Amino acid sequence: MENCQVTITTITDGNESQIIRHGEMETSVSEVKICYREENATVFLSTQNGRIEIERKGDYSLRLTLEQGRQSVGILGIGGAEGEVLTFAHQVAYSVSKNSVLMALKYDLIISGEIQEMKLRLLARFQ
Repeated sequence: MENCQVTITTITDGNESQIIRHGEMETSVSEVKICYREENATVFLSTQNGRIEIERKGDYSLRLTLEQGRQSVGILGIGGAEGEVLTFAHQVAYSVSKNSVLMALKYDLIISGEIQEMKLRLLARFQ
């Protein structure tokens, strides 16, 4: 894995935020792996066969698999307790160039029947 800069823009229920982190990235013809740290967690993203997997470990844990047009079951862990969450992925797109990876995600996160609309744009560039 090589050093990279990761810019993450999220829109949750209409509220936009952006963070920039330093991380590591590895790309190949068929797969991308990205890892970066947040204040209290480490986030891993990987792509394969049109699917994106997100795993977060830290103050809370999260495991999601996003595949366009599909509903998936994920795991959300808070305070040592884990529960299932559902996602429905409206858009799962990514492109890989020589020096960068761009991901665009639009999905519903469904927790206890409540739907939260999520949009995420991630740009990772090798340093």
